[in-house]
Amino acid sequence: MRFISLCLALAFSFSAQADDTSRFMMPGDLIENTGQGVASHAIYFPQMRFPVESGPAYANSHAYAPGGFKGNGGSECDPANYSYPWRDNFCEFRKADLPLCASGGHQGQDIRPATCEASKHWAVAAEDGIVAHVGRFGVTIQSPTGTLYRYVHLDMKTLQVKPMDKIAKGSRIGKISNNWLGPLPIHLHFDAKDTIMLNGEPKAVFLPPYTSLVASYQLIMD
Repeated sequence: MRFISLCLALAFSFSAQADDTSRFMMPGDLIENTGQGVASHAIYFPQMRFPVESGPAYANSHAYAPGGFKGNGGSECDPANYSYPWRDNFCEFRKADLPLCASGGHQGQDIRPATCEASKHWAVAAEDGIVAHVGRFGVTIQSPTGTLYRYVHLDMKTLQVKPMDKIAKGSRIGKISNNWLGPLPIHLHFDAKDTIMLNGEPKAVFLPPYTSLVASYQLIMD
């Protein structure tokens, strides 16, 4: 397991180019009254591939947007959910209590695929690695350095992998759906866990993926 250095992460820092300001809001800028985000411009995973096979894709909140369980009604297929700009939702109010979140607990980023269709769009491996876990709703990929990338709400009938398989960066994992315990908008929950020094001790934590997602998305779209 590697130790992520904040100084190293800052060497790769988020910067929306002038022509990107309409596509990507700033890291940590959550929907008002949904939590306090992490306004860090560090890119913790500069080597990762965008976890959806092809764009466009839309990073936003599935919970607080139209059609979400806190979205005040509407349709999950509302055009507002399938349009720019992207918006961070790491640390959005949820049940979890995360070390890096002052007010909430959503440990990753919600990503909608190009269209509001279940089991059509592929999630792919962010790095070379192995399939560390296959659960009821998703898959975890472990990189050679120990980073854990998790993909949740997949259509498990479409999986292309099984536990302990070796997988190459960009390889298909499964199709994005709404697999969960109850009704849920179609989206991929993507998160990344690694070890950092926290209060003087090494600790495995979920790290903000938003800036890394922006950087990797730009590579497949630009």
